[in-house]
Amino acid sequence: LKQLKKNNFLLSQFDYHTACAIFAYKYKCIKPELNNSNINISQGRNPLLLISDKKIVPLNCNLNQHKMLIISGPNAGGKTVALKTIGLYSLMIKNGIFIPAKKIELPNFKYILCDIGDQQSIENDLSTFSAHIQNIKNITNIADSTTLVLLDELGTGTDPSAGTAIAKAILDFLLKTDCFSIITTHIGAIKNWGQNNNQVINSG
Repeated sequence: LKQLKKNNFLLSQFDYHTACAIFAYKYKCIKPELNNSNINISQGRNPLLLISDKKIVPLNCNLNQHKMLIISGPNAGGKTVALKTIGLYSLMIKNGIFIPAKKIELPNFKYILCDIGDQQSIENDLSTFSAHIQNIKNITNIADSTTLVLLDELGTGTDPSAGTAIAKAILDFLLKTDCFSIITTHIGAIKNWGQNNNQVINSG
């Protein structure tokens, strides 16, 4: 039985590495360059969209030594896809998988923390906004210079003025932690905040 378990483990590892190699070859993936100071992606393609044969708009992103990127734009404009693509790339790097891009530089993050989607819970008596705030609280308790934080539609789900104030406080705190953070938003005041902060890059 012990030998069977060992053989099963070896076969699963062989299958995993073979699948990674086939994926890398089929989609012309490249070996990422690791660093501690920048996120730089050229012609990146979302791997889930690739294997689904869906239309892809390549992702280009260069933080230029900055630690925070704010992405704005219309609905269905690709903000969340860009956010998820960078998160997926970071996970792929941690698992030794080559990346479908023309060029990619990323840190090997210790933590990848995200708040994406609707976390409403009837069982726990949480509204959508309360669930987001609880999740973000957990994120801010962990975030440090080894962390990638991904926040989708920060500040929405409540009164706009209150949501904006809370969002700015969260972003100020994240800058102090020295983590890398990527945020999507529709709120004009948050875009203006980013435009007036030399530690932040606005995109949209």
